[in-house]
Amino acid sequence: MNDIEMIPLGKLRLSDANVRKNDSNLFIEELAANIEAKGLLQNLIVAPAKKRGMFDVTAGGRRLRALNFLLEAGKLAKDYPVTCRVLDIDAAEQSELSLIENVIRLDMTPTDEIRAYKHFVNEGSDLDAIAKRFGRTRRFIEGRLRLADLADPIFAALEEGKITLDVAKAYATTPNHDRQMMVWNELSNSWQGNQPDSIRRMITHSAIRSSSPMAQLASEAEYLAAGGKIERDLFTEDGGETWIDAEIAQRIAGEKLQAFATEVAATSGYAWVRPILETRITYSATEDLHQVHLEPAPLSEDEQAEADRLLETISSLEAESEALDDDDEAAAADFQARWDAATNAYDALHDKPPVIPEEMKANLGCFVIIGADGQPAVASGLYSDKPLERRKGRGSDAGEGASGAGEGGSAASAPKPLSQKLVEELAVQRRDILAINLASNPAIALDYLIFAIADSRALYSAQALGTTIRAPSPSLYLANYPENPAHTLMADMRETLDLSWTEHHRTVDRFSAFSALDDDAKASWLAWCMAKTLEASMGIDKKAGQSGPEPIDLHDHLAALMGINVASHWRPTSANYFDRVSKQALLAHVTEVGGPTMAASFMGSKKGDLSASCEKLFAGETIVAPEVKEAALAWVPEAMRFRVLAASEPDDEAPVEHEPDSDAGDLEPAEEQDAQADETVDA
Repeated sequence: MNDIEMIPLGKLRLSDANVRKNDSNLFIEELAANIEAKGLLQNLIVAPAKKRGMFDVTAGGRRLRALNFLLEAGKLAKDYPVTCRVLDIDAAEQSELSLIENVIRLDMTPTDEIRAYKHFVNEGSDLDAIAKRFGRTRRFIEGRLRLADLADPIFAALEEGKITLDVAKAYATTPNHDRQMMVWNELSNSWQGNQPDSIRRMITHSAIRSSSPMAQLASEAEYLAAGGKIERDLFTEDGGETWIDAEIAQRIAGEKLQAFATEVAATSGYAWVRPILETRITYSATEDLHQVHLEPAPLSEDEQAEADRLLETISSLEAESEALDDDDEAAAADFQARWDAATNAYDALHDKPPVIPEEMKANLGCFVIIGADGQPAVASGLYSDKPLERRKGRGSDAGEGASGAGEGGSAASAPKPLSQKLVEELAVQRRDILAINLASNPAIALDYLIFAIADSRALYSAQALGTTIRAPSPSLYLANYPENPAHTLMADMRETLDLSWTEHHRTVDRFSAFSALDDDAKASWLAWCMAKTLEASMGIDKKAGQSGPEPIDLHDHLAALMGINVASHWRPTSANYFDRVSKQALLAHVTEVGGPTMAASFMGSKKGDLSASCEKLFAGETIVAPEVKEAALAWVPEAMRFRVLAASEPDDEAPVEHEPDSDAGDLEPAEEQDAQADETVDA
């Protein structure tokens, strides 16, 4: 028997062979509402029951429960005809059929569901009607429709399975596409791209305060006229305001800054004037420029005579100030006015533009920034955009002979140790990667903080904990800080913290405001501050002739806890790595990802050409086999890697590096430290 029959609802009962048990009553009311609105869209599968005239429902138990819900609510009668497919099968076959229906099925994807809801909205249906039709809540439908308005690249990533539904919901926190894309471009290619909390935090903290210099430059009137929205805090005394459409304020301020830069360029005689939407000149803006120090134009005879006269006036005012009666407010105000007039006039005489040599006029320029008062300002300092000289050895084999890496060198031979400067820079950048991950894991940061304070055994070990939590920030001994994405992210992360408490002038007021923050805000500050204390460490043990920071086991353990992938934060380039190691080392790196055959193809290349080829290969821009490209994109120098530590034995305790003298055993902790200091002085 395999027939379609109309069977009265009162003659249907759930089969004991139906495998769905635990979630059988979920959303029954919603399903019942859907059936009431549209009828039963899918047949039940039944088998004749032992009791004559009754049928066991093998597949469709939830639909039967929904029908019975309508029966109990008086919306259906017992004789309501239900479309059923009748199968004459035994209990074992019924269980198998029920299992097949519940397991071998594919739910509608979120994007298909979103399109369906949007279709009905476009057809004129209201949200309540859609919710009733599909057995959903109004809030659920509103959430799906918000996802329908995601920026196209984010919606496409959801549809292709590149991001999860939770990640998409985090982006949908704001309906503003510009803000969504700003965060998407920042995070989509990093480990934070799959962290809904990180995305939501950046989405909600991308706003700016109304008191910020950028907001003052943009002006509230123009911001509101351009469609910007303002959120006003009704629960603080100062009634602070937040501009939630930061991109509008940035656009307005940027246009004003550009107009000011154009005026400066027309009147200053500089070859170029570049606006920066910041309150200071950033490192990246001057990375390839020379700072130029020029003397101002000399004073003319008349100007020098005026300067001398003003100096005499200032000197007489200084003498007059000694006899000034502080209680005479009128006299004090008059004196201050005369003093300001004289000193300002003297400064104005010497505030003359510098003399620009003819040979520099074609390259010299300045920057325009946002002043602290919210007005455009010319930043101090002049720069030449003449390209910096490159290293003499680049593009040639100069110096390779001294390293023993000749043209006939073997790719498999051991390379010489890395240079001291490169090792220190790699160690610092590796530290930054650990820091940005620690800053995003408040729970781990809190554990690390408490442990560093409580572990008294580390008192005599300089690097056992790998943090300066008991000391000032670490010294790096680098002439120039190596620019890297993780370091930039650390600076950006601070701007996402709750900075409201920093606006108070008195220390007590700042502390009181900070104490009023919620636990999440305090935890974020704790994680960020803890991350700033990290010392630089190596990813490899010291080898013969290799100098640099020591490896720190605790750093590697923290990295394992957070699942850090260094390659997603840092990629080697000619500037930050390949130009600064020997040709022999470059061939060894190529061998590591592509094998000796690929390395042999580069044996005849000059050092500069090989460096450029390595930059493309390890950036995934070279056409190679998929497995080679995957290995190249995952590769970082050994010094940058976080080590996988072997498990310790239960009683394997690390020895204390410097045990205190027995004479100091009865001293208090502070006295012990004094005794150590005395010993150091005597030494």
